Amino acid sequence: MKFRLGMHIRPTKFLYPRHKLPKQGLRILDVGCGNHSPTQTKQWFPDCFYAGADIEIHNNTESDLAIMDAFYPVDVDGGGYAEIPESSFDYIILHHVVEHMTNSGEVLAALCSKLKPGGYIWIAFPSVRSLALPSAVGTLQFCDDETHVHVPEVREIANVLLANGVKVVHAGRSRSFVREMIGLAVLPVAFLRRALTGTLPVTGLWYVMGFEDHVFGQRRTQ
Repeated sequence: MKFRLGMHIRPTKFLYPRHKLPKQGLRILDVGCGNHSPTQTKQWFPDCFYAGADIEIHNNTESDLAIMDAFYPVDVDGGGYAEIPESSFDYIILHHVVEHMTNSGEVLAALCSKLKPGGYIWIAFPSVRSLALPSAVGTLQFCDDETHVHVPEVREIANVLLANGVKVVHAGRSRSFVREMIGLAVLPVAFLRRALTGTLPVTGLWYVMGFEDHVFGQRRTQ
C-alpha cells in the first residue's frame, strides 16, 4: 500500500474544531465532498454520521460512496439546499467550494440554518494573496484553476455568517505548524525544479505560502 503522508496529518478543516465537536452522535455535512473526502472524514471521525452534498460525484471511489450516510445533490446555481434538513448538523464543511460559486452568499445563508444551535461551520478558500503567488501544477495561483470564478474575502464571508446567526470564532490565514514545516523543507527543492524544468509542483506549498484563508463560525444558541 502506498504511504501517503497527508493521510496522517490532521487536515486544517479538522484542526480548528478538534476539541469543540461532540464525542458522541456527531453529524457532519460536507458540501463539496469529492476527492475522497468521505474516507478522509471517517478516518478522523469514524463514528460520525456523514452527509455529502455536491453538484456531481467527483474523484470518489465506490468505497467512498459506500460510507456516506446521506447524499444531497445540489446545483451550481444554489438549487437543492432546501432538501437538507434544518438544524441538523454539528459541523458543516465547505472546503474550497465558495470560489467555484458566483452566488456563494446565498448558499452560505441557507446553510447557516442547517446547523444545530451551537454547531460549527468551516469555510476555506484561496486567499486574495493567491492572486500574487506563482503558478504551479495543482493550483497555487488563483487562476491556475479555470473553475475558480469568484475571489472570496474573509470579511465578505464573515458578514454573511454574522447576518445569519453565526458568530465568527476564528478567521484569517489558515495555519498548520506541521504543514508549514513541510513546506519550508520542500520550498528550495520546488523552486530549484522550476528553475530546471519550468514547472513548479504545488505539493507542500499551500500553507507556507499563504494560499488559504478561512472563516470558522458557531451558530448562536439564542
